Amino acid sequence: MSAESGRTASWHALATALRGGLLMPDDPDYETRRRVWNGAIDRRPPAIARCADADDVCAAVRFAAREHLPMSVRGGGHNVAGLAVRDRALMLDLGAMNRVEVDASSRVARVEGGALWRDVDAATQAHGLATTGGFVSTTGVGGYTLGGGVGWLMRRCGLAIDNLLEADVVLADGRSVVASQNQHADLFWGLRGGAGGLGVVTRFTCRLHPVHEVYAGAVFYPVEAARELLRAFRAFTPSAADGFTAMLAFTTAPPLPFLPVEAHGHRVVALAYCWSGDPEQGKRIAEPISARAEPLGRHEGAVPYAVWQQTFDPAAPPGHHYYWTTSQFDAFDDALIDALVPRAAGPVDPLCEVHVHHLGGAVARIANDATAFSHREAPFFINVIGHTAAAEGFAGIRDWARGLRTALAPHARKDMQPNFVGEAADLDAHAPGSDIRTKLAALRARYDPEGLLLPVRPG
Repeated sequence: MSAESGRTASWHALATALRGGLLMPDDPDYETRRRVWNGAIDRRPPAIARCADADDVCAAVRFAAREHLPMSVRGGGHNVAGLAVRDRALMLDLGAMNRVEVDASSRVARVEGGALWRDVDAATQAHGLATTGGFVSTTGVGGYTLGGGVGWLMRRCGLAIDNLLEADVVLADGRSVVASQNQHADLFWGLRGGAGGLGVVTRFTCRLHPVHEVYAGAVFYPVEAARELLRAFRAFTPSAADGFTAMLAFTTAPPLPFLPVEAHGHRVVALAYCWSGDPEQGKRIAEPISARAEPLGRHEGAVPYAVWQQTFDPAAPPGHHYYWTTSQFDAFDDALIDALVPRAAGPVDPLCEVHVHHLGGAVARIANDATAFSHREAPFFINVIGHTAAAEGFAGIRDWARGLRTALAPHARKDMQPNFVGEAADLDAHAPGSDIRTKLAALRARYDPEGLLLPVRPG
């Protein structure tokens, strides 16, 4: 039997074993499923295993292990670096595994690996509960959680990984285990912030918190107010109450009815914030920042948390071309502000944004080495969002994002939050500190010695 006919027979055997089916390049749905949220990612796996359940995942992983075939895992497909798909690697597509079960009495949710955050929010909000999810509701639970998981509730409830109680994991040899503080504790440590490469998580068990309505909103300012707002942001956020999470965003004013027509299409700075405490206190909670400049317009009020979670979805449409980068800071001095403002105010494409975030609160009260997420004590981070609607604009927004990162580098830490890196190589080049890196390498050598799941080796 030739190598080609042998592989064809193997693919047929795998297809027969899968309840969800196997897509080959000539199948009608192949083009749709190989595509991910970032339209700049154009890779062609040799096949896509559409997993209907954990048994399908086990079958696909055993096949890949037997064939010594690299794998990628598609949960929501939202990772900007396109880690869900690799050339010459079998894609495990978990999209059909999106069920969410809520035990309201125990405040626990069991979430399958292909679920999106909007799936979780819809299920938990029916009980007045929530857990920390992404800033965009179409983000997949899996990749987001494995990378750490920052979001609007993080300063009150902790990161997504801080609310992970256990994970059902298919290892690289096809075995299925449960990882928690009491079982496979080393694996559980690495899953929380290690950015994957240790196994395929088929189910996440998460702690929930009482959250129904939040007081949230966005206040828009002329871009000329940026420096004053950034100084107010750095002064107020370190001592802000845990229920308050905010970001300052350099963006282009959309045609919203509460903004003057003459501002539409012009560069602005927006203060977006979420308060998950007493609504009456929420009416005043952002004033130490918001009152430092005269706004162009504002939209604030009490809103169901699940509604607020979808507020920024229109700014991240699937199929556009994106390049992100991220930097973390121990201080936010005037030299950093001077490096940031002119570049953030003048992007190459009006869709580009820059988001200035803060941590602290519940995030910082957990020991830095308790999980593989080693960035807890950094009080500030900045995400540079290169974004263009057309493929021909990609090189420009990529170079703009890289240039801004270079300008910020003298003020920044060397490592990056894995959920925001623009290309897989950044996970290696800007990995966490040496102790964390060494420990993760040892875990990968134990649980995936062939590196079949390693996310930092794109095709």
